[in-house]
Order: sequence, then structure tokens, then C-alpha cells
Amino acid sequence: MLFFRKLNTKALKVFFVYSAALALFSAVTFFSLKVHVSYSLYYLILRVFSIIEYSLVALFVYNTITNPICRRIILYSIIPFALIAIIDYLVNDRTQFNNHSNIISSLLLILVIIYFFFEKMKTVVMAPLYLSIVFWISVSFFLYFTGTFFFFLFIKSSTDPQFFEVMNTTYSSVTLLKNIILCLSLLASETEEKDEETLHIPHEMNLDDISLTSIKNP
Repeated sequence: MLFFRKLNTKALKVFFVYSAALALFSAVTFFSLKVHVSYSLYYLILRVFSIIEYSLVALFVYNTITNPICRRIILYSIIPFALIAIIDYLVNDRTQFNNHSNIISSLLLILVIIYFFFEKMKTVVMAPLYLSIVFWISVSFFLYFTGTFFFFLFIKSSTDPQFFEVMNTTYSSVTLLKNIILCLSLLASETEEKDEETLHIPHEMNLDDISLTSIKNP
């Protein structure tokens, strides 16, 4: 809310909605565990949030890249993922934690964010990329989804209490790091949305033909 005026692009407005949704679901999750004390409700909340989280992060990246094909792929992936997450929740035990949709979500978002970095590396910008809010938000998401991917992938591989403690500590550390970077990212600046400038060299241009002798004085 303090940095609302700096959220002047579509991507940053989606990020604002993501932050609000994260705060809301954190409060609802606390209520389901500490007040209502219902693990079935807690797992339902986690599943709903995984769908919303994937949708919002996908929309965030959708509004930061320019390739039309990749934009459509990212946008149209939201509905299939939501259907997979809902079906997976309905066919499995609703009183137990299920990590299938979280693994899929983390993997897909890692690939999407990698493409974001790949595209930005080919783009010529007036200011360094690391000075923008979008860059640091993407970095935090990449670190978070990379860490949570392995967390969800291995969380059911052992029943050792010490293993669970290590995994929970790892997950908490990754989440804390993500939130710190997200907060610090708002200290950067973001320019108004404009068409990105890319470097284009004419194919018919022969640099070997340019010499000082070919320059005529007026």
C-alpha cells in the first residue's frame, strides 16, 4: 500500500493483487489452523491458493514479455492447470496433503520465469535491468519456486521427523528470502510501459565498406 503509486504498469498491478491475495490467504490459513482447527479446510485453502498463485504469477510474466506466442501459451495454461488442480483435489484424500499440483505449478513457473530472463537479455533498455522492480520480483519468484519445487518433490519421500524438520526449515527460509526480496524490490524504480527497444542491424549494411575516406566534407 505504501508503494502503490510506483505500481504504474500492468505487471506491477498484478503483483499488487498477488500481494493482497497472499495476505488474505495467510490470515485465512491461520484461522483454519489456530481457530477453527480443521486440516481439511486448511488443505482446501492451500489448493485454492495454489491455483490463484499460479494464475497471478503467470499473468505477471505475461505482462512483462513481448513474444506473442509465448504470451498466449502462458495465458492459456491457466485454465488447464486449474482443472488439473481441481481434479487432483477431488480424486485424492481431502484430509491429507497432496503435492501434485504444487510440483506442476512450481515447475511451470520456473520455466516461465527463465524465459522472462532469456527475453530480457536480448532486449536493449535505457536503464540496467537490475534497477527495475520487475526484475527483482522475478528473481524472488524464481528463488521461491525453485526451492518449493524440491520441497514438494521430496516432502513425501521419508517419514523421519528429523527429515520433516529440515524440509520445513528449508521451506521457511526460502519463503522468508522471497518476501525480503519482494519488499526490497519496491525500492527500485519502474518506467511507464512503452514499446521495448531491441537492437536491429539492417541486413544490407556492410560495415567493411565504411571508412574515413568515404566520408565527404559538406
